[in-house]
Amino acid sequence: MCDNSAPSPKFAGSSAMPTISDSKLATLYASFERQQRSNPSLKLGDAQAMQILAEIGDRSGWTASKTLAELNKPGVSREAKIELAKKGLTSNEKKDLEAILDSRTVPLEPSAKSFLEAVVGRTAAPVNGLQISGDQINGLTGKTKAGASIEAINLSASPTGRYHTDDTFTIGKADAQGNFTGAKLTGDMTMREGDIIRMRARYADGTTSDWIDVKANTAETKDSRNAEVALFRIGLKAGANGTIDVENINASRQISEPGAKLQFTNARTGEKQVVTLDKEGSFPAGVKLKGQAGDSFSIASSDGVNNTDFRTAVGNVAVPGGGSTGDLIKDPALHKDELNADGTPKFGKKTFTGPLFVDGVKASDAQQGQIGDCYFPAAVAAMAHMDPELIQKMIKANGDGTYTVTFKDRDWATGRAKDVNIKVDGDLYARSYGGPLYGSSSNSGDTAKMELWFPLLEKAYAQWKGSYDAIGNGGHAGDVFEEFTGGTSRSVDTSAGDDRVWNAITRAIDAKKPVAAGTHEDGGPVNYTNTGVYGDHAYSVLGYETQGSEKYVILRNPWGESEPAGNGANDGVFKLKLGEFRKLYDNVMYLN
Repeated sequence: MCDNSAPSPKFAGSSAMPTISDSKLATLYASFERQQRSNPSLKLGDAQAMQILAEIGDRSGWTASKTLAELNKPGVSREAKIELAKKGLTSNEKKDLEAILDSRTVPLEPSAKSFLEAVVGRTAAPVNGLQISGDQINGLTGKTKAGASIEAINLSASPTGRYHTDDTFTIGKADAQGNFTGAKLTGDMTMREGDIIRMRARYADGTTSDWIDVKANTAETKDSRNAEVALFRIGLKAGANGTIDVENINASRQISEPGAKLQFTNARTGEKQVVTLDKEGSFPAGVKLKGQAGDSFSIASSDGVNNTDFRTAVGNVAVPGGGSTGDLIKDPALHKDELNADGTPKFGKKTFTGPLFVDGVKASDAQQGQIGDCYFPAAVAAMAHMDPELIQKMIKANGDGTYTVTFKDRDWATGRAKDVNIKVDGDLYARSYGGPLYGSSSNSGDTAKMELWFPLLEKAYAQWKGSYDAIGNGGHAGDVFEEFTGGTSRSVDTSAGDDRVWNAITRAIDAKKPVAAGTHEDGGPVNYTNTGVYGDHAYSVLGYETQGSEKYVILRNPWGESEPAGNGANDGVFKLKLGEFRKLYDNVMYLN
């Protein structure tokens, strides 16, 4: 029989168990006391402190398991955990924690004690556990906890890539005294004079310090890198009373470096307005420009050192509206995220007239855009790599500004696949700077030069399925293999073991069959921090290789960039040891 009532006070030596009003917390503490009786040297550490806080967290509407998961989430700093624990803390819960702190029944480790004391307000929250000292001419130098890893991202170099501001790289490790020296970012993150470097320390238990931003001091004599601007993330919308609403269409990524100033100059009126970005390198809430639908703005940037007179512009953006592309064929509707509240599009369209193919069909041509259909470009790039002729045969220019794409629709009752012909024109939804909103090709974003085969395949696929929203909320690469070829696909979970996964990949690649792989979902069993691989994402498998006894899988990110460090050019192509591949990826899909 189970008794869930609060236990009566007990004694261990001369120390009484604290009086705890919360029955679940009392039961938990009683279990600690039993463990201490069998192990007199037992002390409660940080892990047990998290359990204690999780039990009182359910009073604020969360279950204990949910509270514990939030407290133990990778990347959450100690300071943030304290603030989380304080939320909804009642007077009785505070008394329970104070009773545990004042009891000598089961001793607390100093770290756990200081944590609980900060929660009840007896001491201030611990100061940030990372300090940077001296100059950075030979790399970043500082102090943190012994053995901690140092993580960083260059916020001055990252805006035009696909990095989030917490997509860090491990650049060093503290020694036994907590000191580190010579920590450097390399590759396209290489530090230059005046760059803003965001850093944190990651401790052995998985928790982190708070972020700190450092302005780099390098061997360069002056700051020569002006604030870079991600024009493709700037969204403009004609509002009321002659105003234009300005937004970051990728809110989790940067427009430019923190604190950068952007000057918008209206080409029609000549009026200039300067906007200062926030600490995340994005637009503050409520930014508006003066203008109307169809207006074009040139943008100049300054980091406060370079281009302070805004003389040099970085590009132009335009407000949707004020004209029409004159559709030859009605286009598939936008994804719901790109629609205004009234259902109207946030983006206009441009007519692209470039060639279907430039130097044939290549995996590197296909680039994912502003839509969650990674499975589609991953599958298409895999087929382009293995069978480029298949792609060339699927799409035909009709000579009148329209194109016909032929997919396959399998009748599972008969096993036969029939042709499905979808007709589209060259109109594509465009970002404010002029490039495609969704899929694009790597050779150019110019309306007269961009290679069209991939964005038109994606458009035709959306047309067939009903809208961009219908294809932009996840899917399976195996389905795309079947709908392009009429064949059947198979999959294998990476948990099946080295031999089975390796055999599936090598046999498919040797047979010139397309292969793709999917990672685990975000928040799932794998922490993707600092791996260069992204959760809930699909990748093309381009090949394999062996080096002695080591086996490698060669992959491509459909973004056309962003990959693990040390894999050469940032083109999205990289290789992983088979064991690491199986750890980071959930499944492999291939054409049978």
